[in-house]
Amino acid sequence: MTVFSKRVASVFGFQWLGNLLVLLLAAAWLQIPDSHIWQFSFSVVFGLVIGIAFCWLQVLTFSRLRGVVSGPFWLRIISFAAIVALWFALESWISSAGEHFWLYAGYWNSRLSPSHRVLFTPARIMMWLNILLALVEWGITGILLPIAIELSTQRPGKLAFKTSARPYRKILYWVSVFLFCLIVSQLTSALVAWKPGSSISGEITSVILRLAVAYTVDIFLWCLLLVLTANWMTVALPVESATPDLP
Repeated sequence: MTVFSKRVASVFGFQWLGNLLVLLLAAAWLQIPDSHIWQFSFSVVFGLVIGIAFCWLQVLTFSRLRGVVSGPFWLRIISFAAIVALWFALESWISSAGEHFWLYAGYWNSRLSPSHRVLFTPARIMMWLNILLALVEWGITGILLPIAIELSTQRPGKLAFKTSARPYRKILYWVSVFLFCLIVSQLTSALVAWKPGSSISGEITSVILRLAVAYTVDIFLWCLLLVLTANWMTVALPVESATPDLP
């Protein structure tokens, strides 16, 4: 087993089990009623615990990959949470633009000549706009991922942001990010939408197996992307000559 494979394997089990526990806790959190004040307060506290547990899981994973840790643990968790909040806010703001794509598609189609409307139909315009929207969202993910990894291992500063910018100069990094987002989104949606069984027991079994496969593949690809990004963030040290300098 190569060093790269060992690094992927070292974080895969931790990520697979940890994220599964977070998802199960989140599912239980959704079942908490909020008809009374104590129930609402418990729901808020429980939600915060789940969020902290998720941040703790990712910070430990990133610290294991980078190998160099500095700064207090609570500060690294807060820094990671801030990046996640920024990513979620940007993704939500960009995704909200897709709600009005059908208006834009119909308007732009009406402004075209009759010969061009056959090619640029509203459905095709919406498809192209959705592709553009997905590329923008994936680009934001690629920008924020190295920052999240680096701020999870050291305190915010000029050195942290300089280190996190190293993968931006590598074409393979952007290819990996966009391939990861493409495969995860398409494979997960295809597996979830697939309905091979007709009976109730067959459908239940099918749902469990499809979710398990999709979850495992997504976690594996996520760990693979993390290891690649961490490697690209590391500067290769020059190899010193084995022959000592003569006086």
